[in-house]
Amino acid sequence: MTNPYGQQQPPYGQQPQSGGFQQPQQPGYGPPSGGMPAYGQPAPYGQPPTGGFGTPGYGMPGGGDINAIKDYKGWAIASLFLGGLILGIFAIMKSNEVGTYKMQGNYMMAEQASRTTKTLCLISTILGSIGCVVAIIVIIASAVAVSTCYGYYC
Repeated sequence: MTNPYGQQQPPYGQQPQSGGFQQPQQPGYGPPSGGMPAYGQPAPYGQPPTGGFGTPGYGMPGGGDINAIKDYKGWAIASLFLGGLILGIFAIMKSNEVGTYKMQGNYMMAEQASRTTKTLCLISTILGSIGCVVAIIVIIASAVAVSTCYGYYC
């Protein structure tokens, strides 16, 4: 008896005579007749390409890289000390949300949280810079005031 591939098969229940173990051939299984497309080659028959990050259909919608969404964690921690406690805490919370949304696959919310974190950090940095400049002016003014007073009464 022959199978669809033209090979001889022993009758049902008997072992093949070749001496070694042979896997029985099943029709319809195996590699496709056209072969497999190589990585980086266009897919046949108008199918969408598949690949790593940056290709449509995998990663971020539109083909972006999820690592391009920054969480500004270092800037948020620095703003905690430089610009104020309240803005720094909110910046760190939003920075943590960016990572959470990225892990959930919610890239739109991750991008929005990233922009909010950047805004909070920027406001905190500006307020911290203004505070440092005011503090330097007050220190200089107080040093000048102390140096001009020679006696007990000024």
